[in-house]
Amino acid sequence: MEEFEKIEELVRVTGVSFEEATNALRACDGNIVDAMVYLEKLGKLNVGAKPAGNTVDDKCRKAFEDVKKPAGKFVDFMTKNKLNIKKGDDTFASVPVGAAAVLGLAAPIAIPAAFVSMMCGYEYSFTGEQSGVDKANEVMGKAEEAAAKAKEAAEKAKDEFDKL
Repeated sequence: MEEFEKIEELVRVTGVSFEEATNALRACDGNIVDAMVYLEKLGKLNVGAKPAGNTVDDKCRKAFEDVKKPAGKFVDFMTKNKLNIKKGDDTFASVPVGAAAVLGLAAPIAIPAAFVSMMCGYEYSFTGEQSGVDKANEVMGKAEEAAAKAKEAAEKAKDEFDKL
């Protein structure tokens, strides 16, 4: 633990000022426990100081840490993976998953348009190193199968209509 961290901890636990904590640590050669005893002997301890971990600051810090890790994974997934749209050997588009998600949410026509484009032979796939890409590709495969069945049904209906 560096000196500044020790000073912060001493302030947080004892309720003394930064100056008092710094002086106590220096007087005790950087030993935080000795510094606490030193402050106690000087009558500087704030008896009403909240114990470590119970301050609003500590609770907010912990809540942030609890959210930061999964949020970071989500951001990584949305930025490091790409949605690729191809027709045959030609790549029509390759965009970050986050941009595709925003488009899908912002433009209500985007998802039905993607389904219709699948009926016209466009293929959608995800690439990237993040977990979940394989599962997303499975879902896309099922959507493409549904689009192929819809196209087949539409062609069948057109043939029946042409017979009339």
